[in-house]
Amino acid sequence: MWKRIQDEIFSNFQSAPEPGEVADIRNKQDKDFLKDSAETLEKLEDIRLEKLDIFKFRQKIGVPAAAVATPVCGYIDYWLLALQGGNDNGIAGLTVIVMGALYWWVTQPRREYRDAYKTEILPRLAQLFGDFTYSLTNKIDMVKMMGSKIVPHHDRYKSEDYFVGTYKGVDIEFSEIDLEERRRSGKKTRYISVFKGLAVMLTIKNKRFYGHTLIEQDKGKISEWFRERRSSLERAEMVDPEFEQLFDAYTNDQVEARYLIDPVMIENLKGLYQEYEGEKLGAAFYNDRMLILVSSKTNHFEPANIYTPATDPASIIKMKHEIHQILSIIDKLSLYDPREVHREHGQEDIDAA
Repeated sequence: MWKRIQDEIFSNFQSAPEPGEVADIRNKQDKDFLKDSAETLEKLEDIRLEKLDIFKFRQKIGVPAAAVATPVCGYIDYWLLALQGGNDNGIAGLTVIVMGALYWWVTQPRREYRDAYKTEILPRLAQLFGDFTYSLTNKIDMVKMMGSKIVPHHDRYKSEDYFVGTYKGVDIEFSEIDLEERRRSGKKTRYISVFKGLAVMLTIKNKRFYGHTLIEQDKGKISEWFRERRSSLERAEMVDPEFEQLFDAYTNDQVEARYLIDPVMIENLKGLYQEYEGEKLGAAFYNDRMLILVSSKTNHFEPANIYTPATDPASIIKMKHEIHQILSIIDKLSLYDPREVHREHGQEDIDAA
């Protein structure tokens, strides 16, 4: 059965996208894909070289300027503190102000290079994948994500590098997100990150899942007990022993869960996890959606160091491989027929909501 599914998936590659759809770039060699992106990366390289020259020039001025200004500002701060009787009420902070302004001025070309990559290059790179659009400020609707039961409690939601497109009738949204929880200590309030990484939301337009199934990193027996009672879901048996050692699965529909968490889906999730250099992974199938969360300390969709040539293929190839895994997951979902799966197991055929 699994061999038939794999054959259907890989026989369905498209050489060109349908109008309004994301291109299937999985059968294109990395070297050929790089040829398509060469012009875009060369434009970025021109920007990098320009900003690098400015950055080096400012370093030549900034380093000796800091060497001269630091003792002078420190001397002034010393006397300001002495005049206040040693009580620092915020007046004696000239050293911090001057050094901060000097650092901002010297490093400004690096920030401008990053901004150019985000605003000029990423939209062009997104178009290499067909009808993909990029936005620096948009984000996945948190209301849609909260129904997954895998989003941690948080008080603040940040997002950047938002991509959106459609493939085989499935809406794709993914971005880097940072979820923060508010902590109070006396009169002080601070925010602690409870999740930082990639969020992928897939919305299927023509079908819905019967049940609710989720996958989480293995957190031990006590956490499993709390999860089952808090979410009203039961443990689901998985077919991959290696995957089962690392992850726990819960569901309220064992038949559907056995189909969804199969070797093909597991390999694609593991592939996305590895491509994104993930630390933790969670996934949920619910309503007409699938949400994938991959935590990572590494910022993706960022330009390399300003000293690294923009034509270096590492970043664009990594993006290609990540989208490869997302499209493969969608292929698996597009084969899923909830009525047929339940009918094969002798269960009553209930119309999907």
